[in-house]
Amino acid sequence: MDPNSNSCCFLKVFDVHDPTKVVIPYDFATLLWGEQLPYGDCVKIFAVDNLWVVKIEKDVLGPVLGDGFVKVVWDSGLQKNDYLFVQLSWTIYMVS
Repeated sequence: MDPNSNSCCFLKVFDVHDPTKVVIPYDFATLLWGEQLPYGDCVKIFAVDNLWVVKIEKDVLGPVLGDGFVKVVWDSGLQKNDYLFVQLSWTIYMVS
């Protein structure tokens, strides 16, 4: 992520089968929301022709895409070694 560019994004590679949450890098989160992260709020995730609603949760690792992310994994068939590319608009591209 380059804070000097107009592009706010991150790439996440899954190192486990059936991931249940995604850590949101703190720098990415603070660029979006500032220092008051919207824990408990939801984001909409769009991919291809799908729409999911996923809750932003507080975790020991930091902010995560939590409740609802399992449905994203299930519907998309995400597995170990797959990755997500997340952009500021929260459009998520899934690649196997």
